[in-house]
Amino acid sequence: MKQTDWKIIYSSYEGVAKRAIQLLSREAGGLIIREPDVYSIYTLPVEKEGCEISKNAFFVGLYADSPTIRQFVKEDELPEDGFIVRITENPNDPDGRFVILSAHNEKELYYAVVSFLDDYIPGYAPNHNPNYMPDLIFDSPLGIYSYTERPSFETRSVFTWGHSFNDYRAYIENMARMKLNEVIIWNDYLPLNIDDIIEYAHSFGIRVILGYSWGWREISNKAEIITDEELTALREKIISQYVNVYAKTNCDGIYFQSFTERKDEIVNGKPIARIVTEFVNETSDALFKLKPDLRLQFGLHATSVKSWLSEIAKVDPRIEILFEDCGAFPFSYISAMPEENAFRETLDFVEKLLSLRDGAGVGLVFKSVMMLDWGRFAMQRGPYIMGDNSKRIAEHDRRIRANSWRRYSADWFVGGHKAHELLTFIKEHSNGKVNICLAGTFDGGIYLPEALCAQMTRRLYEDFPTTLRRVTRRPSLTVD
Repeated sequence: MKQTDWKIIYSSYEGVAKRAIQLLSREAGGLIIREPDVYSIYTLPVEKEGCEISKNAFFVGLYADSPTIRQFVKEDELPEDGFIVRITENPNDPDGRFVILSAHNEKELYYAVVSFLDDYIPGYAPNHNPNYMPDLIFDSPLGIYSYTERPSFETRSVFTWGHSFNDYRAYIENMARMKLNEVIIWNDYLPLNIDDIIEYAHSFGIRVILGYSWGWREISNKAEIITDEELTALREKIISQYVNVYAKTNCDGIYFQSFTERKDEIVNGKPIARIVTEFVNETSDALFKLKPDLRLQFGLHATSVKSWLSEIAKVDPRIEILFEDCGAFPFSYISAMPEENAFRETLDFVEKLLSLRDGAGVGLVFKSVMMLDWGRFAMQRGPYIMGDNSKRIAEHDRRIRANSWRRYSADWFVGGHKAHELLTFIKEHSNGKVNICLAGTFDGGIYLPEALCAQMTRRLYEDFPTTLRRVTRRPSLTVD
């Protein structure tokens, strides 16, 4: 028999906290407010703290805002930059339960709700012989429980081409569900609905970085013949695009790529690393004069600068560099577990990157979580409405990608521990001050490789088998 006497008690119904309460109401309510095969309609009350307390209640709020939460959680039990999920007896009714979901900031509060839904419910589901039945978890008192989590890496981002989105709302919701907090969206033309997309992302505590070409499209394949005059014209175009297009948005920064996506390191007797550093520094300096606090991210392919890191070290320290193509799995498009020698070489190279610029912003891009089909890739042909495609298109793309996701997932089952080892190495050499970025096309659901990698960037201090078990049983995981 369902315990339909639950209610949600909140401290604030604004901002990201509002999104957290909506998620809890929708998904916990889905397990509470209907009796199977009985037409009896219940609702799940959602009331502000100070209301009458039910036998069973969820308390959702920031620690500083909730006197009730502070009765059940000591201040030193809640990580300053993390969250707590605690289930305790109702002190006035031993058969009742209080679910405490709290944090010191709204983003972590959202993640507390996610953890209760995605980790506690499947982990403590009733067991009927071999069958685990999460749908029945509210049929009897919840098990006593306490769990805290804090991020191992402060910035956990995604890079994507804008036109690989089919549903921007679902994409953003899935990012928040994986506790990712930044999205880099590359477009050749700014979408007409970019303001809606940014606003929606911000409502989930997700920063939006808008990306465009600083030579990637114009120069990459003809760097051998590029002239100073052409570089000057390109610089003026970049600045004009920022002033007339991107500065008018409410984005949180600008991402760019120049002309490092190539294998050769020397053109016209001069290192690519030196040419690009000079070009990027001069261009960015002009933008910093316009907006001194502008956040700039330089997407840099390591393939053409490996032997010339001393030149890359001269990139303006105000610019964050996101290095990609840094070696074997999980930096490569190929998701299979790497040869041990290749993996060791990757670690050695990563160590050089992390110590390159003495505290300046740095990120590392993991590509082994899906790739675009570059053989059939189509560039954007003009401004468009992003991430609002028909369900027919979304289902088509999900079906086409399904077999690829199975392949990637199988590889991560076998080799994911190497990603855990790499992240541990990065953490030890950076204290978590690294932007871990997942690149690819994630539209269509939450798949194991990205969910597993995202969770490792959150709770790296958990061993890999435990994290793998945690992630694979989540109801939010897409398995078709």
